[in-house]
Amino acid sequence: MRWLAGLLALAIAGAACSSGTAAGRTAPSHVPAAAARAASPTAAPAPAPTPPLPPYFVESLRARAYPGGKLEIGDAMARGQGYTKYHVSWPSGGQTMTGTISLPDGAGPFPVAVVEHGFIPPERYWIGQDSGIFGDPMAAHGFISVAPNWPGYSGSGPAPGDLPRIVGQTVTALDLVSSLGSLPRADTGRVAFVGHSNGGGISQIAMVVDPRVRAVVLHGPVSSDMADNARKWWLQRPESLAGLGTPDSNPEGYRHLSPRTYFQSGQPPVLIIQGTADHTIPADWTNATYAALQQQGIESRLMWVDGADHDFVGANLDSAVAAQEAWLRHALKM
Repeated sequence: MRWLAGLLALAIAGAACSSGTAAGRTAPSHVPAAAARAASPTAAPAPAPTPPLPPYFVESLRARAYPGGKLEIGDAMARGQGYTKYHVSWPSGGQTMTGTISLPDGAGPFPVAVVEHGFIPPERYWIGQDSGIFGDPMAAHGFISVAPNWPGYSGSGPAPGDLPRIVGQTVTALDLVSSLGSLPRADTGRVAFVGHSNGGGISQIAMVVDPRVRAVVLHGPVSSDMADNARKWWLQRPESLAGLGTPDSNPEGYRHLSPRTYFQSGQPPVLIIQGTADHTIPADWTNATYAALQQQGIESRLMWVDGADHDFVGANLDSAVAAQEAWLRHALKM
């Protein structure tokens, strides 16, 4: 009996050991294939490259370099009261641009007025047309007045082919501003833009692109919404568009070219002068530009010259130029 009890005890002990071994064994795990693939790290897809903005967008013009170069003073053209007027040239985009410069007597440095003429067909344009009447009186009063001949005008090279005409004209003007550093008599910290008609459009683009422009005077300027100008003039001259298209086919392009879109506080003070009898520029355009300047907190003034047409003459011209000089002296803190 003792033998049978011992045999039974051994059997019970063996069963207990076998049960403990089974409890301690780890069962193999099985991960579904789909879950394994989901858990595996994968490379993130590369973002698609951002296409470059069109070169005529204000954003592109702000990012563009304006290296300019040496301002070359050429032959004397005329002697005025307290100043001498010369031919002048400077580099822009691999081309030579031409214009006039009226230099006050003395060593300076003198503030600078860049005077942009209005639209005149190249075959009818003569050097200094529609710019000397605004610039030369300034030279007589201690300002350097420099007036570009637009690209393709009177010896100036062609503008960049990928830019609308008004943008190419602005680019050459900003290269001119860069070139002023080579003229010791120029106070490059006091640069103003004065523009008549289409030259007013150039001046508006320049003021929202380049912070070196410290004051602006616009005489009967084109609209600050470039779609207005396209519908009234540019679509009749498709060569001036350089791929810009129509306002209806490319509304975003026109929005990004329009200075009105980019008016903002801190930009230079602006004086607008327009005749009440202007038959070229609608008064509604000018009122809209002035309202946009005011809305953005830009120091600005709108002056109506009673009875004056688009081209200022006689006493009306004298009044406009006197107001222009007073504004520039105020804005440039002279």
